[in-house]
Amino acid sequence: MIEFQNVSVLYPGTTEPALQDVNVTFKRGEFVCVLGKSGAGKSTFIRCINGLQPVSEGSIKWENKSLADMSNKENLEVRQKTGMIFQHFNLIPRMSVVQNILTGLFGYKKSYENLIGLFNSTERQYALEAIQQVELTVEPTRRVENLSGGQKQRVAIARALVQNPKVFLGDEPVASLDPGTAERIFQLLKETHVKRNLVSIINVHDVVLAKKFATRIIALKNGKLVFDGVPEKFDDLMYAEIYNY
Repeated sequence: MIEFQNVSVLYPGTTEPALQDVNVTFKRGEFVCVLGKSGAGKSTFIRCINGLQPVSEGSIKWENKSLADMSNKENLEVRQKTGMIFQHFNLIPRMSVVQNILTGLFGYKKSYENLIGLFNSTERQYALEAIQQVELTVEPTRRVENLSGGQKQRVAIARALVQNPKVFLGDEPVASLDPGTAERIFQLLKETHVKRNLVSIINVHDVVLAKKFATRIIALKNGKLVFDGVPEKFDDLMYAEIYNY
């Protein structure tokens, strides 16, 4: 479904590529965790998948069509199909839970509707259903700034769900949470992934979480893909290689 072909990314003003000649393919149903030290290229990798980061060399294909060859409309459709979950939630603090979740529908609506917050009863029902799916036990009208970190991340996941995505992307979505909350959020992501038969690609620092939940692990080092396999194959020697221990 998603294919990297000899992908490299070199940021302006730098001499070392953030990604170097990456070749990898992802299929529906895979729950992939991406490991690597800070600066290994994980965030760049994730942002390339839905076109947020252009590639310098090579190509990324969605269902056999290169992102670079897509029209603006086709690129928008790719982003509509992609639920993105961030480390720091990317929510609007003074807006309510349900208002934040409804922003996940912005890609499907006209600009003036988004500007004035015009959503119909069906769309609001989608948001309420998403709240139930992520097991968020707060009032939908409660302002996000008054929520805990784990509750905010559940709102962010619900926002991604209302897009009805085919792909879940996560850029360190549990890094700012305590270990217990992080594991509960990962469990929620995995359950949602299975129910919807998604492609899920999640950056994570915690190797234990990755090995517990992933069906596949890939690892980056200095922008290069250095491991791609089942969690059981990611052993102590590979851990030492990735993290220089």
